[in-house]
Amino acid sequence: MALENDRLFLREALADLRDYLLSPELYRPLRTRSEGGIHLPQLTIGSLMLSRSRLQALELAGRPEPGLAEISAQIDEIRREWRTNWGLKAGREYLSRINLWQQFIRELSTDVRRRSPVYAAEVRVRAILHLLRSEVIDLPAAQEEQLAMLDQILRGLTQPGPFVWESDLAAGFGREDFWFLYVSFPGEAR
Repeated sequence: MALENDRLFLREALADLRDYLLSPELYRPLRTRSEGGIHLPQLTIGSLMLSRSRLQALELAGRPEPGLAEISAQIDEIRREWRTNWGLKAGREYLSRINLWQQFIRELSTDVRRRSPVYAAEVRVRAILHLLRSEVIDLPAAQEEQLAMLDQILRGLTQPGPFVWESDLAAGFGREDFWFLYVSFPGEAR
């Protein structure tokens, strides 16, 4: 997702966040209020956290994001107010996203041609899983083991490489925690 979309997504998501946390839905389409009709991801805890993290990374890289501190404070206030709802939704999303990630890893393992062109977009799911982990209330050990197994498979398919997203974002996604954003596939031009 383009950084401009992250900005718009945070504003739109904040407007719906309380209602979303009180609803049974896991993925909530956002009404795009922009003139351009930009396609935004659906509102989830993970998508919200990822967009905020991406914009915070820009600030770390020396590119101030006007209004980000205020939006972040409002998100944190809603999170504290509705902590249980937030944590339960994060748990449901974690389960949904780990299944999506497993499907992608299977495809990646079997279709060499798909690796490089789609990886930078699809690894968004793995980044969300990392961010969700601290938000989930009582993550079952089976899900942690499943993710560890998928990581092991991914490490076997990749090698250390350059940051796969916009270079300005690297400041907010350290290599140790977000190693999966610093990979390439054997045989790829580096």
